[in-house]
Amino acid sequence: MSKSNVSKKEVLVEVEEEKPIQLEATDQRNTRILIVLFLSACTFMFLVLYNFPSLTQDEKVKLFRFPRGADDLRLINSVIQRYVTDHYYHVLLAFCSLYILLQTFAIPGPIFLSILSGALFGGVQGFILVGLCATTGACLCYTMSLVLGKGLVQKCFSKRLVQFQTQLDKNRDDLIYYLLFLRVTPLLPNWFINISSPILNVPLSKFALATFIGLMPMNVVHVKTGLMLNDLQQVGGIDLKTVAFLFGIGFLALLPTFFKKRLEKKFE
Repeated sequence: MSKSNVSKKEVLVEVEEEKPIQLEATDQRNTRILIVLFLSACTFMFLVLYNFPSLTQDEKVKLFRFPRGADDLRLINSVIQRYVTDHYYHVLLAFCSLYILLQTFAIPGPIFLSILSGALFGGVQGFILVGLCATTGACLCYTMSLVLGKGLVQKCFSKRLVQFQTQLDKNRDDLIYYLLFLRVTPLLPNWFINISSPILNVPLSKFALATFIGLMPMNVVHVKTGLMLNDLQQVGGIDLKTVAFLFGIGFLALLPTFFKKRLEKKFE
């Protein structure tokens, strides 16, 4: 074998060895950037909360007490409602910032904030805020995965990515409807849809539209739950209508799970 052929083979081997090394270095760099972004977001959230207007001593006594009955719940609710009224924009900034932070970094908690929105801001405003915050956070998560997380996602979820890619290819002609279906049903966790969609060439426009519309049904349920809980605290009693609604929420939450296996078979 000639020296030139040997040297070419050596060069090819070196290039093949460099590729995984370069990819590993890129993943490590991107991981560090993600950590910095997360810490920066947490710092911003801390500053928002730290600069909140302080409570009066009387408000602290009423708020930080274990509720022993309907009267205590009404007192706590009155303090919260008065604080929201007096410091509306501070509460709004904190709520939106925390919601987007949790959604962007796929941290559990947005469901509880969705419920809280009904009690804090009312039905219409709570619904609009939750829809905008959820969609914004999901799009930021999509963007971070596209720019920084591709290698990490492929490394950690390679098998699930292949399965999801197969289903997307089958439904590529009706992609928007399939994405809506995924948002409404529990076949795939929302966080996985957020991080995998950019890697599997789902357009951001369709992703955002499907997220905003697809999350609406559960957003309505969550916000309405917050409204009902707020009413319970104000009135201090439970009527038949409230009980029926809460049972209905529980049934709707479980309904997709009952049909999960059938839905999975249908889309296999």
